[in-house]
Amino acid sequence: AFASASHAFKPRLLRPLSVRGGQQSLTGNYMSKGDDNNNVTTKTASTVKKRKHYPLAPVFSNSPFTIPVKKVTIAGGTHGNEYTGVWCIKSIEKQRENHENNSNKDDTATNGASNGEKNPINIFKKYPSLNIDTLLANPMAFMANKRFIDTDLNREFSMEKLKRVDVNEETMEICDIQQTFCSEDDDKLASLPHEAVRAREIEMILGPKFNSPSSPNGGGVGDDDASYPEPLMDIVIDLHTTTANMGISLIIPEGDALMSAAAAYVLDKCKNEYGYDNVQCCMHALPKRQDRMNLSSCGRHGFTIEVGPTPQGVIRHDVVEKTEAALHSLLEFLHLRNLEIEENK
Repeated sequence: AFASASHAFKPRLLRPLSVRGGQQSLTGNYMSKGDDNNNVTTKTASTVKKRKHYPLAPVFSNSPFTIPVKKVTIAGGTHGNEYTGVWCIKSIEKQRENHENNSNKDDTATNGASNGEKNPINIFKKYPSLNIDTLLANPMAFMANKRFIDTDLNREFSMEKLKRVDVNEETMEICDIQQTFCSEDDDKLASLPHEAVRAREIEMILGPKFNSPSSPNGGGVGDDDASYPEPLMDIVIDLHTTTANMGISLIIPEGDALMSAAAAYVLDKCKNEYGYDNVQCCMHALPKRQDRMNLSSCGRHGFTIEVGPTPQGVIRHDVVEKTEAALHSLLEFLHLRNLEIEENK
């Protein structure tokens, strides 16, 4: 049966790789008059060798690739029993202290952020175009070694949920919201889940995602993206771990071309430079920032790094190193983009 005529080898149809528009390459001068796939003319083969080179598409002024990303917030402890992210942001604050005080001759001194390299990394020295802040997202859950107190914080950032919480802005101004839950003594919010109130606090310092009644733009929100306010943070990077054997997972929003490019850069570097095999990209299926419920959606761009497997409430050095490898690769991409934008002005 395998030797029958019906299984005889048929030469594959050659088509010019540069031709766009679907069936254009199957008609006209590219095929013989008999239009038989088994009889590809010599002209077709020569066309493949001499295919036309199309110019690259222009980068428009409103492209995300022409806008620098400078304001960066790195969040850890969104889930209180995931310790790796908290360790990483504490390491970053140690790097900040060393960099600002310049107490050591070696300004690259840091707390474990080496990624296996001979010289430790200080991100404030290495990526000077970035204004980096850290955020301990759920300090009460972290102190209790629990994923959350009342409800999952990483599901509380939809506009519908955020709008039901009216936090006291004056209280937040005198509170260290980066490390502390600031609405603890507010009786008006006592009936709401802890994470619902904390999400509103975080949204106010990283976002906003919508126009509140007290904002200068008023309380109305239209259907078009232009009606939403510009968030304070250019990008929010959220650090997570998982008990699943997922390796390094890079989670980005659908439709964000800049984050897609960043994820590709991080994936390539983690695999080819750091030597990690299990690296993949995942994508949220909600293109609009206002529709997403996760913490990283508070910024203009959002990027989540999730590494596993690791038990809950445990710090493993290999998981910390993988997280920092992905994080530093992402910061490097953003810094290099900023330099390129500056050079092309």
